[in-house]
Amino acid sequence: MTAVRRRALVVPMLLLCATTACTPPVPGEPVPAAGFRDEQQTSTAVQRSESPTPRDGAEIDPCSLLAPEDLAALGGPVGQPHPDQPVPGACTHQLTSGPDNTAGAGFYDPVPVVAQHQPRGVAVEVEGRSAWLYCELIDAHQTCTAATELGPDRSLLTMLSLRDASAADTTDHLFGLTTAALHKLPPA
Repeated sequence: MTAVRRRALVVPMLLLCATTACTPPVPGEPVPAAGFRDEQQTSTAVQRSESPTPRDGAEIDPCSLLAPEDLAALGGPVGQPHPDQPVPGACTHQLTSGPDNTAGAGFYDPVPVVAQHQPRGVAVEVEGRSAWLYCELIDAHQTCTAATELGPDRSLLTMLSLRDASAADTTDHLFGLTTAALHKLPPA
């Protein structure tokens, strides 16, 4: 098995199991909610997402993508952020809102690669950019990730894991975190 394929198999599980025990997947589909839009809804959404303004973020510390005020609606952060967790180039924050609740952001693989590794996800749009949304219930934690296109070789990864939350509520909060992180990137 190649290193790339092993990473492709391990990374989604790391994201979903960052602070919880692994259990078998629960059947169902992710539910796009407030702010996330299915790309197929309008042709203008697809046209806008085909050529997003690049925002590389190469000089940005992933731990600075989510500030305490961005996490306030989720109870706020507790303790220090955890750089390079659950993957290199990302940073997670423990939340005060519940045991093992976490939020994170960072830089990751391009959206098409993420989509291949998470076939049960859905294409959505965030501020005119293509994104891939994936949610799964793991040990009472609704865990959702969004990979938002930054360019042909990179995406902004945002993630949120909330205990006893619905997919709709989790994606609603995730949209806010994704938008906040996008606004911290330098303009093209």
